[in-house]
Amino acid sequence: MTNPGRWLRAVGLIGVTALAQPATVPDATEAPEGRDIAWQLAGPSGGGWIQSLVFDPREADVLYAGCDVGGFFVSTNAGRSFESRNRGLRDYFLEALAVHPQDSRLIILGTESGIHRTTDRGLTWEWMRAGFPPTHNHQFTAPIGAVCFDPQQPNIVFAGIGRPRWDKSGAGALYRSDDTGVSWRRVDGGQLPTNAIISALAIQPGRSPTILAATSAGVFRSDDAGTSWQLSSAGLPHRYTEELAFAPSAPQTVYVTLRCTAKGSEPWNGGVFRSDDAGRTWRNASGAGLPKKVGKQDQAPRHFASNPKELAVDPRDANTVYVGHRDWVTAGLYRTTDGGAHWQLVTRRKAGEANMDLGWLTMWGPHVECLAISPAAPDRVAFGTSGMIYLTDDRGGAWAQRYAAPAPEGLIAGNGLAVTCAWRVQFDPVRPRRVYFCYMDIGLLISDDLGVTCRRSYAGMKTGGNCFGVVVDPQATGTLWAATGWWNRNAGDLCRSDDDGRTWRIVGQPASGLPEGQVLEMALDPRSPVGQRRLVALSNGNGIFETRDGGASWQNINGDLPAAAAKKPLGLLLDPADGAHLLVAADRALFETRDGGRAWQRLADDLPNLKQLLADPRDFRTLYAARREFYDHAARRPYPGGLFRSGDGGRTWERLLAFRYVTGVAVRGDVLYATTKDDPYHDDPLGVGVLKSADGGRTWRRENTGLTLLNAKSLAISPHDPALLLLGTSGNSVFLGRDR
Repeated sequence: MTNPGRWLRAVGLIGVTALAQPATVPDATEAPEGRDIAWQLAGPSGGGWIQSLVFDPREADVLYAGCDVGGFFVSTNAGRSFESRNRGLRDYFLEALAVHPQDSRLIILGTESGIHRTTDRGLTWEWMRAGFPPTHNHQFTAPIGAVCFDPQQPNIVFAGIGRPRWDKSGAGALYRSDDTGVSWRRVDGGQLPTNAIISALAIQPGRSPTILAATSAGVFRSDDAGTSWQLSSAGLPHRYTEELAFAPSAPQTVYVTLRCTAKGSEPWNGGVFRSDDAGRTWRNASGAGLPKKVGKQDQAPRHFASNPKELAVDPRDANTVYVGHRDWVTAGLYRTTDGGAHWQLVTRRKAGEANMDLGWLTMWGPHVECLAISPAAPDRVAFGTSGMIYLTDDRGGAWAQRYAAPAPEGLIAGNGLAVTCAWRVQFDPVRPRRVYFCYMDIGLLISDDLGVTCRRSYAGMKTGGNCFGVVVDPQATGTLWAATGWWNRNAGDLCRSDDDGRTWRIVGQPASGLPEGQVLEMALDPRSPVGQRRLVALSNGNGIFETRDGGASWQNINGDLPAAAAKKPLGLLLDPADGAHLLVAADRALFETRDGGRAWQRLADDLPNLKQLLADPRDFRTLYAARREFYDHAARRPYPGGLFRSGDGGRTWERLLAFRYVTGVAVRGDVLYATTKDDPYHDDPLGVGVLKSADGGRTWRRENTGLTLLNAKSLAISPHDPALLLLGTSGNSVFLGRDR
């Protein structure tokens, strides 16, 4: 090679000479397993999307739950506690779930990456791809929208392709397995529309050859076990069907739900329909009491128009049916006892008539995303929402929450159903047992016992649903700052509390000089006077701002920073020995100021997709950058992901660890920790968990003992006990660990 430096630049190792680059960069996927850290679940439970629920066919107390990012859970006590069982899963998004009707140790999961199968009730899983298209690094090739065992011949399983949660990836494809899900073959024969999303499959009780498929293009019927298919939507007002349920006590009776497509001035056209000839013809069963609200012209029908979706039929009575509304305006569970002529709301929350123990999540209503009725105890019904599970033992007379453990008033305790995503986890700088959990969707939670119990901290926040980070003043521990906002749009607030998080006030807003935008990073100047504390903040789309009066006013300190960099700040470091010395990663580059922001110097280029910038606590010149891989299509150039280190203040970098998505880094002397994850847009979308290096990054080991999920987001080291670690994950909440 005539120019090794040019080659290093081409693969993203900018500013690194050939001598500085290790001969072999360790690959995270090849790191051996270590046993230095044993992780234990901490923090709250609930708060994340419950995608699927199924009761065991014979044991009424056994409930299986699948989540959108958290994987698979089992409860053996009717939801009072749950155990996560994800070992072997290659995808944590569980769209569909089916239990073998005679052997509940055998369970089939439909994920966006295909079929997963267990024979030990989820203790271990296998990814079953035989018969499906080859896997792909940039798309889902066999996303499963529905799975179904044949109750008469349970060695036969059917699976339908599609991503009904997102209304996409329809292929009109159906697969069949004759060996309980080990191998598969396509059986639709190209007879369904090529863009049809399959969201439900149902086999007629006592008649295996008859199968119904609910799709975005109508109900399709097969009377020969899947060999041939015909459209079977006579009587339906349109063809976007969602869920199907046969009545076990009357095999000719079947119900289907239709997505409401109306809005504005159009008539409402969703609801529940019934067939008494096994799906050949349908009639409207959306009788009195079932809401039929139409959304406004500019509102999405799913959220602002009545949208019944989930179905469950009492196995004893074909006329007793439960249907769950997934919209926001008429959310809840409805029941009919006369086959759909009349409906009654059985989830009541209003004062004076409430029949629900809501638990600690009261920010949103019980919009039903999944629904199950116990075959062994049909009075027992459970449903899941985008954060909760509720269960009744009297057909909806009263509901108990089943997503959190009992706790003293004002506190929250986990019951194992940990399904939340933590943006960041932090230890308090003064109080050894105080920790802060910054979550997606459920905001900021504070614990004073290392996560055994927590309390929500949101009073006074305008957008308290997402918390991106917290700063604690170590000289005035009751003073906290928190960055809150929306995760899916650039809007948010910077809030301050002077009573230890009990109440908040917004101090960063346009009126005080901080423009609208997410505050991505904050840094407190430890040398600033207590009465005039200086806080520096990165505002997404706006640049760098500081306050010297507790947030009452803000000043822009972009100085001569390039405009493109000012709009895309990602990482911020403040030198604890010199508050005028700042480092900012922005627009694929690293910038430095030594005069508080008037003049900026570009130190290094080619730092795209930065996820964390960290300085070694012992030496501010030693920096670490966690990065996600990135391909610049305009320049036709790849940038590798991984963990990078600079020993000269950010001018040159070496790659310490190769992986497509390193989310975070923590440093304790020569010991390094790296967290990894991946994004769910392709087959096999998992990280490799937590990695540890005891020799400054030369070698690495995985440290995942006790960890139930490999998509790790952030990690913090206790300033009071350096062996104590706190880990935030993207799907299973928070874990506490001790490094021996």
